[in-house]
Formats: sequence, C-alpha cells, structure tokens
Amino acid sequence: MQTVVFLVLRASHVLLAALWFGSAVFISELLMPAIDASGPAGGQVMGNLNRRITVSLAILGGTTILTGIYLYWHFTGGFDPQVSATNAGRAFGIGGVAGLIAGIIGGSVVGRSANKLGPLMIQVASTTDGAKKTALLGEVGQLRQRIKSATRVVLLLQLVALVLMAVGHYI
Repeated sequence: MQTVVFLVLRASHVLLAALWFGSAVFISELLMPAIDASGPAGGQVMGNLNRRITVSLAILGGTTILTGIYLYWHFTGGFDPQVSATNAGRAFGIGGVAGLIAGIIGGSVVGRSANKLGPLMIQVASTTDGAKKTALLGEVGQLRQRIKSATRVVLLLQLVALVLMAVGHYI
C-alpha cells in the first residue's frame, strides 16, 4: 500500500509540475501579450480572469511543492544528511529549493501584483477623467513590468527545478 501511495504522489508531482510550468509559460508568453494587444477589452478580460488564474497557479504550485517535500523526505529516508549529501540528494535538494523559491516569488510578487492589476484595469476602462486615467495607466505599467520581471525569474527557477528533477537519479 505504501508503494502505491508513493507512486501516486510521484506521478502527481510530475504532472502538477508540468501543469504549473506549462501554465506559467502559456500565461506569460501567450495570454498576457494577447491581452495587452487587445487594448481596453484586454483590461476587462484581465479583470475577469485574474482571480481564477492566481488561485489556479497557487494550487498547482503549492501542491507541487508539498508533494515534492514528501518525495524528498522519502528519498532521503527522513531528511538523512548523508543521503542529502549525495549527488542525487543535492540535485533534488537544489531543485526543490528552486521550486520553493519559484512558488514564493510567484505568490508574493506575481500573484499579488496580478490581483491588484485586474481591478485597476477595470477602473482604467471606466475612467473618463484624463489626468486620473494617465495616473492609473502609469500604475498599470509598473505592475505589468513587475509581473513580467518576476515571472521571468519564476520560469527560470521552475526550469532549474525541472531539469534537476529529471536528471537527479543519474548524476
């Protein structure tokens, strides 16, 4: 029974990590540029999607991290320092830390900024005062840049984690 649980969690971890990484790539490289190119209509779409996206990514990232911690615990026999010091232990450990940092940056920087951006975009679309609209658009630009920069870091960390997890047993 314990083997079945382990295998289910390992398969789930791999699937969740693939979905988390793939979703982050899709959103940052395809969806956000399309929303940006849509002008005011993009703001409405962003406002409607924002909460769903951040919650979905939080669930994917959080569950990936939790299953990864369990798998590392299982691999190292309860975080045994001797096992953790092996090449495979270091690869899985560094990959796990990269994934954990990606989750932290994703939630604390990207997620929070995205949650501010959606309502702000709706406010921009409904504002007729030119000066206020200009100020709001400046704030929108700052948030978008922050999201874009942090997302690049998250994607790089996720890539490091994925590569190290893929090769960990072989180094």
